[in-house]
Amino acid sequence: MSTTWEKLAVNKKIVSCLLGAAVLLPGLATAVPSTAGSASATTLSGAAAPSPTDVRVATMNLSSVSLDKTQGDEQPWRVRRTAVISEIRSERLDVLGVQEANPSKHWAPRLVDGPNQYLDLRNGLNRAGGSWQVTNTAGYNCVDALSSAGCVYEDNQASNATRILYNTSTISMVSQGTYQYQAQGPGNKQFLAYAVLRTKASGREFLLTDTHLTPTSSTVRRAQLEELIAETNQVKGDLPVVAVGDYNTQKFDPVAAEMIPAMKAAGYGDTSNQQYGTNNLRDPRPLVLTNRWLNSYNGYNRNVASFGYEDQHDRIGNTIDWVFASNSLLVKEWKVVCSMNPATMKIRGVIPSDHNMVRATLSMP
Repeated sequence: MSTTWEKLAVNKKIVSCLLGAAVLLPGLATAVPSTAGSASATTLSGAAAPSPTDVRVATMNLSSVSLDKTQGDEQPWRVRRTAVISEIRSERLDVLGVQEANPSKHWAPRLVDGPNQYLDLRNGLNRAGGSWQVTNTAGYNCVDALSSAGCVYEDNQASNATRILYNTSTISMVSQGTYQYQAQGPGNKQFLAYAVLRTKASGREFLLTDTHLTPTSSTVRRAQLEELIAETNQVKGDLPVVAVGDYNTQKFDPVAAEMIPAMKAAGYGDTSNQQYGTNNLRDPRPLVLTNRWLNSYNGYNRNVASFGYEDQHDRIGNTIDWVFASNSLLVKEWKVVCSMNPATMKIRGVIPSDHNMVRATLSMP
């Protein structure tokens, strides 16, 4: 969740969008198709060289089931779940980092067919015809892994409400782990969840991290960011890195003045190449930008103009949800996912969450 100040900042009319259409860079006439599973190229020597594999990754703050209410255009999780599943399937995701995916079985009466929120999502995806798994299903580091009440400690590598889901038809898990930040704000503990994942099409491996930085203190958030970079550098080895999550920091936040260059200097820059303090996107990294003008926080407001540059489509919105990736990786597309009616400038149907999904298509060499 974002602080009131951050939400007000994000909701300022300082973003720009294309009503669902993609923005292509000069010289590109069409969007670049996926190359997953494509045939290998041939080198000059005649030997087969493996071709790059596309991986579609995304981040989404689900809005905790513990915060359920029916108010205005906000609906409870049992209603929103179908819309979340629909977005995941329509974006043909390989990997998804989620935040505020409540880990407790206490809220089971508010769920559909899972013991906690992220397992409820997994089960819903699979009932819809998918093949999804969570890298770690334990809710807490307790003997009773789905409850923190009267916790008897047991190291389950749990990461609270921050979770990684992967499509088992395209991705396999090699290993997984978690890191609890030493710097913490009040309330729920924040974690960095990570996993080494392997693409089934080519066998290429990469490190995927997912996090939710504290919304309540810029000082704590800076410290968590430093820990995130240090831990990622420690566990990545020689693998490419993809870092997703709700960083609770948009580009006009002073924390972003440090965060954006620090992540890039560590080796994994923003996949859209946003810059601190400006909505002008200089030297865009993606080949294709879709819905660039939207903020990633919508506040359950159906009116797209309230969180987007509806009449300045060349600008990029203010995301507090980020997808970073190794600087060497080609970014084929960057997208803020939002199903809207271009005639009415309204979100269609049930609003999945108070955050819009942010998705990137990356080419793994």
